Amino acid sequence: MINPIFLSETSKADAETKLNDLFNDPVVVVLVIGNTTISETVLNKISSLINSEDHFFKGVRVVQAKNPMLIKDLLTSLHVNPRLKTIKWDAIEEYIFFSITNVFNNIGDAVLTEKYTNKPMYYIERSIFRAWAFDKNLSI
Repeated sequence: MINPIFLSETSKADAETKLNDLFNDPVVVVLVIGNTTISETVLNKISSLINSEDHFFKGVRVVQAKNPMLIKDLLTSLHVNPRLKTIKWDAIEEYIFFSITNVFNNIGDAVLTEKYTNKPMYYIERSIFRAWAFDKNLSI
């Protein structure tokens, strides 16, 4: 059983360290934002998919940042898929999750809560695909 990972809600240093440590593992990170009913639903859905027999999800880990402001500086330092709309960092709570690539630690996708509720499975799978697709050096 692969359990979700929870970042500290009170310590910026602890939250950043835990997320940075995860970046050393060869996995796509799906970072769930917030501490709402919908974020809990997303966390449980992705966790269930990771623990299913579907090989598509075997290299994925789900992480919850209940207080995303603690890791905002770390997230803004990452490169972002150039095909995404500009991420609204000052309104980070409007997002339900980000996918982060497994080698270069780029943000592959950013999903707004309002969009996710329309097609949950579509956005989960699309985000993982985008993380794989943009796992390259985006600094050049």
